Amino acid sequence: MKFLSITKKDLKLELRDRQTFNFMFLFSLITLMLFSYTLSFKELSVISPQLLWFIFLFSAMLSLSKSFLREKEWGTLEGLKLAPIKETSILAGKIIFNLILLYTIQMIIFPLSVIIFNIHIKSLLTPILVLTLGNLGLAIIGSTFSSFTLKSKVKELILPITFLPVSFPFLTISTIALEKSFLGQQITKEILLMAIYIIAVATISLSTFSYLMED
Repeated sequence: MKFLSITKKDLKLELRDRQTFNFMFLFSLITLMLFSYTLSFKELSVISPQLLWFIFLFSAMLSLSKSFLREKEWGTLEGLKLAPIKETSILAGKIIFNLILLYTIQMIIFPLSVIIFNIHIKSLLTPILVLTLGNLGLAIIGSTFSSFTLKSKVKELILPITFLPVSFPFLTISTIALEKSFLGQQITKEILLMAIYIIAVATISLSTFSYLMED
């Protein structure tokens, strides 16, 4: 359970200044309002799944981009390397921290979007399941590619360059699943594909992260 110490450390730092959360919330809220002003209720209800994942994806990047870059800038990365903790536990701690931020943002933005976008939901459980898996996928993919900043000379560019193409297939499936869940349709196939994608990315992440932590 040592990975929880990494999560607690990041949460304490975030609660101290709340900079990342504030940026994520403001971006999500402003984007939500912009869509509501530029599109009609009919258009919003039709493309709401795409708009929601657009908002969640780019708000997530505000958090993910700082996952490891902040450790290097503050000089705490060496301390993590010397600490009696496995490299995979460090990655797991970062993933959980990003998950917490994503869930917190969605707990605020999703109910607002249901009202503003005039979304009609047949059952609330299936959209929650889709969002839960979607968040997990984004957190794993994003945290992994955020760690690439440890080896890259173009630290600010490495996440969008790598994260967006890799997450695109996953987001496509997630968008279809969310749209079907709003309509009350079966999403077994999409959930299975999302789970397979998450397992595949998690396996690759855990096997390569140790190399990224090396000097």
